Amino acid sequence: MFLFRINSLFKTLRFRLMLWNISVVLISVVLTLIALRTSFRVTLLRETDQLLREDAIEIELAANAMHPDLNDIRAEIERHTASHKHRGLFVQLYDKNKKPVFSSLDLEGIPLPKNPVRISNTLLTSEGFRFLDKGLQGNVAKDFSGFRVGSRMDLVEEDVESLSWLMLASMGFVVLIAPVGGYILAVQATKPIADIINTTSRLRPQNLTERFIIKGTGDELDRLTFTINGFLDRIAAFIQKKREFVANAAHELRSPLAAIGAASELALSRERTPEEYRETLGEISDKCDHFRLLINQLLLLAETEAGANIPHHVIQMDRIIEKSYDMFKDVASQQHIHFKLDSTSPALVLGEARQIQQVVNNLIDNALKFTPEGGTIVVELYKEASKIVLNVSDTGVGISKEDQSKVFDRFFQADRSHTKNAEALGGNGLGLSICKAIVESMGGTISVTSTLEKGSTFTITLPLIGPV
Repeated sequence: MFLFRINSLFKTLRFRLMLWNISVVLISVVLTLIALRTSFRVTLLRETDQLLREDAIEIELAANAMHPDLNDIRAEIERHTASHKHRGLFVQLYDKNKKPVFSSLDLEGIPLPKNPVRISNTLLTSEGFRFLDKGLQGNVAKDFSGFRVGSRMDLVEEDVESLSWLMLASMGFVVLIAPVGGYILAVQATKPIADIINTTSRLRPQNLTERFIIKGTGDELDRLTFTINGFLDRIAAFIQKKREFVANAAHELRSPLAAIGAASELALSRERTPEEYRETLGEISDKCDHFRLLINQLLLLAETEAGANIPHHVIQMDRIIEKSYDMFKDVASQQHIHFKLDSTSPALVLGEARQIQQVVNNLIDNALKFTPEGGTIVVELYKEASKIVLNVSDTGVGISKEDQSKVFDRFFQADRSHTKNAEALGGNGLGLSICKAIVESMGGTISVTSTLEKGSTFTITLPLIGPV
């Protein structure tokens, strides 16, 4: 169990963040300390070089001032080196053949560097010494070619080593504190994720009301929380619609089933004449037709909303409109309704012909149901930019503003109390929701504008493929 918990810890994002943090901190500290050590050593070398240049100038001035007395020059050099003994300073004087004619005393038995003399005024490091070979100018240059002035490097190295030990101690402290700091930072960084996991584990399809807390920091985790909350809102709305759909479907299915059951029981309750049996069976057949229509509509709606793989073909939209017009013009004439087909521009769309035909038929059928005698229905098709627009307008009873936002909901039926033939209208509230699902599956939109007692206009827009 313990090993399992350790293994689980290694797999957590928190642990990985801690390792990343430690790695970044350690690499940064190591690089910084290396850069600091190098910079410190370079600074010490520059200070040493500056002191050697100053020593060279003093020695050259003294040699010119005391020339040609070699003993005085030697005495001045010995005095100068003795006053800087803590630096390990030494001086060597060379004749015109670059042979040493004088050297300051060896430093505590440490031999001086034996490098060949190069009167080039350059600074060199050799055998633990930093030195400058400088040519002489003035009167003293008649007898001497130059001199070498240098100092020991061990003092510089000791300072660098001291700093190195201090840096190692600092690095050890960082190694000890970095895991703790990294873990604390990782815990704080992953706390919102842990909250999301805990809240998600409590969510159930029966209860999706709980949401994640948005802290208002505006960072990626805040945006993730906002996105998940929106996703949960959409899931909750979808589940609620499904519940309402199931409840409404059950209610709609119960009515024809109850009617069929009642008619059957009545027929079996006593002996009846053949004519009565035929009448009862006719009623049962009508209810079965209604039952079949409702089931087919529910299946079509479910397939369309689920994005079923229904093949799409190129459709001549103007011919679809003309076919619907021919189908309903006699019905409109019988109801004394003026039915007009206005400007059917030739146009191609991509979809399933049977479904789009059903949409157009449904809109015209609804217009006929809610338009009184003497009213007018106009069907108009035209192109607008890269889409086609279909309008089905009527001068019927209209739809209230409150109901206009609901007319495409499943099983919704507007108030028909002000309609003369309200009882004869029938319907189950699925027609417009099916229209909406089909149009949206073709990449289009459907909307309605309406005014009570003046009429309604249903508008469909679909992507245009091209002219006929």
